[in-house]
Amino acid sequence: MTIGLQGTWSVSVKSKDASWAQRFVIAGADSGNGTYAGSTATPAVLASGAQWGVTIEHDPSGPASWGPSRMRLTNPRVDGAFFKVDMESDDGGGLAGDEDFNDLVLTAAKPLSASEWIVYGKVKTYSGLCLFNPCFPFPWVVIDTPLQLRDLLRYDEVRDVLERAYGPGVASRANGDRFTPMMLSRGGSSGGGFQVKGATEVERKTTGRSKTVTLEATEKATVSLADRFDYPANLSIADAAIFDRVRLLRHCSSEVLGNAMMRFAEYDRTDDELGGGAYSGFGDREILGSAATDEFGNYVFSFTRSISDLIDESNQDTPTGGDPVLSANPDLLIQFPDDEGVIGYETAPYYDIPNVREINLCIRGDLLAPKACQGGRVFQYVGDIPVVPNPGSMLHTDGTITNVQSLSGSGPNVDRAAWAGTIDIFGCFESSQTPVTHYTVRYRVGTGSWEYLGVDASGLRQQGNGLYTLESYGPDTTVLAGAVPAYRNIELEPNWSTEVEHRKARLRLIDLLNTVALARRVGDVAFIIRGYDASGNYVPGTYDYIKLHVDEERATGDIASVLVPGETDFEGCALIELPSDTSPLAVKLRALDPDGFLNSWSLRAVKGSNQAVSLSGGTSGAFPGEIVDDRYTGTSERTGHDIDGYITLNVAPTVGGWLGDEEFCAYSFELYLQDHTTNGVTAAGSRKVHDEVVGLKAPTAPSTP
Repeated sequence: MTIGLQGTWSVSVKSKDASWAQRFVIAGADSGNGTYAGSTATPAVLASGAQWGVTIEHDPSGPASWGPSRMRLTNPRVDGAFFKVDMESDDGGGLAGDEDFNDLVLTAAKPLSASEWIVYGKVKTYSGLCLFNPCFPFPWVVIDTPLQLRDLLRYDEVRDVLERAYGPGVASRANGDRFTPMMLSRGGSSGGGFQVKGATEVERKTTGRSKTVTLEATEKATVSLADRFDYPANLSIADAAIFDRVRLLRHCSSEVLGNAMMRFAEYDRTDDELGGGAYSGFGDREILGSAATDEFGNYVFSFTRSISDLIDESNQDTPTGGDPVLSANPDLLIQFPDDEGVIGYETAPYYDIPNVREINLCIRGDLLAPKACQGGRVFQYVGDIPVVPNPGSMLHTDGTITNVQSLSGSGPNVDRAAWAGTIDIFGCFESSQTPVTHYTVRYRVGTGSWEYLGVDASGLRQQGNGLYTLESYGPDTTVLAGAVPAYRNIELEPNWSTEVEHRKARLRLIDLLNTVALARRVGDVAFIIRGYDASGNYVPGTYDYIKLHVDEERATGDIASVLVPGETDFEGCALIELPSDTSPLAVKLRALDPDGFLNSWSLRAVKGSNQAVSLSGGTSGAFPGEIVDDRYTGTSERTGHDIDGYITLNVAPTVGGWLGDEEFCAYSFELYLQDHTTNGVTAAGSRKVHDEVVGLKAPTAPSTP
């Protein structure tokens, strides 16, 4: 692979212990590009540029020529006025599988500067029944995902703590379209590292008739341990003890995340956060650049901040009671985008980081973990849900899917759900004895004819400068007989992102359904995959078949009326005079999905300026579960529905009355639906389909004679 670097570094050979010839290549830099001998006699190379890469190569014996070695980052350190990191390599020679990583070792050294920041560390994914991020540094407790929040809210003591920190509506964060990590502080200082003053100067010197090039360094930078800011606590000692007890109930395991693209952003806190409010994730972001982990999860990234940047940071991003000098340091977020630029995961912020800081990351495994080959068949996953035999998921014969994330290890919790949206299909040909160089995918909608899939397939692949960019791997109509669309099997190719290397297809299911004359966008879609060798011959054992039941017709619903029971419907704007403050209102509504893929519906009431009011009167319905029934059509299953599926609910506030001491207030009655579908990565979220706004007026007092 290639190690990507940013800014100015010197690269030198530290050691060589290999029988094969070694060299290293610098590419993508503004200066310093070239191919250099892998010898300790090679002078150090000074390279500089916004983004460039170092690749170690070896020349094996036999007919093969120069090729890339495996590489890893090790031993990051501050040494005098430099930050240094070693790049070790393994050429695959010598004893089979020795993985000694000592064949050629380079040292990259960056001159320290008060205007430059260096972050480094190791990235892991975590899995299991984890309720918190297991490695976010003290004093922070971080909730990473909606699933973790939903699990935590089942504990009454924890719910009380979260409601004090994030407000009484904290449960709604688990169902929103955008979830940002939740941070709670125990109080105290966070993180270490080094602060730099001044700047080390490095320049090339040419001496003698032989024009020998050397590097001369003037160590003007001074380095000190970073001061630490004590972050105020929003968890009391008793609160922290509650979280510690809950943490012990669940077990986490972790694995390194290799060959993953990372993007770094500077975060500006919102006014509420600066005033002491909890982290919301809604502040502005400035993208600083990108890096990538090596195959063992190690990374290093550097970026520059100008004097004006630091002044702005101090003036505008210092929290109440904070130190403006420390707050001049940037707040850092680390993102993991996919090949469409969608952020699969974003960390909580690392506040006020010094010039050199180690940041080790833990990321929820079902969000980014590479899809491992488990044998048994070619098709392995749809999205994050495994379709190979396992204790936690099952692709049923009718094409619906059941998945229990805690047992299968990844994907959303769903029960007999249909498929919708854009799906990724993952598969493996690694068990084949004959190398598979290309493959075809065919699909059939319902009982129609089989068609070859011809959608574009592309993904992130690392380039010579160390960055990952989009590269296509099909379809190609020139490699197989009959000019059929075929895709390259990139399992055999180096430098692909681990998210991509086993992805066989990405497609919008609605596009397939629109190619046939369906009365509704609902139907079975079957897929067949076949592998072929370099000569275009079918490789036995590479055939596989799956069927998915697709439902792209979302459930519908509406509120027909909100009335005092027994009164007639209003047309247009409604002003309702209540018989009494606790009198029920009749709400006529329906929530329907004739295909049976409605997961739930609920009626909510909002008073005035966004004040939620809890209602009595059976104001929700939900899929009862596979054991009871495979499908749920909505209000048409409720006793008392009319021919159009409407039901009438007599609702009232569960606490107090509609108005209390007020004479009048506007109410919005809102109908929410959640479809019973998944793309394999997330389940469909709740969505508002209708709101009915009425005015409620207190009863008119009897007139006095």
